[in-house]
Amino acid sequence: MTRIERHPILHVSRGEPFRFTFAGRPLTAYPGETIAAALFANGIRIFGHHPKDGSPQGLFCANGQCAQCMVIADGVPVKSCMTKVKPGMRVAPLDGLPVLPEVDEIPPLREIE
Repeated sequence: MTRIERHPILHVSRGEPFRFTFAGRPLTAYPGETIAAALFANGIRIFGHHPKDGSPQGLFCANGQCAQCMVIADGVPVKSCMTKVKPGMRVAPLDGLPVLPEVDEIPPLREIE
């Protein structure tokens, strides 16, 4: 794994590591990490493939402005650079366009964590 161990100005504190999966593969993350940070720390650079030409997609802007880092987290399409990873989270690559579940009514908005 590749994570910042020491920083000349900021204190690097981590909680206890936990497990999540990407494409069925168990990986390690720390509290407070985004999905993108945890994937990068585990050596994963390709998060999915573009729906038009199949080109690899991954982290690009790292601030939520684009959709290059979209993944499916626990069944929901999310921007991995803006979504914190959680223990036991099931993350899948976004290959093509996401299939959204049909709903009878608009679900309530979720707060950003």
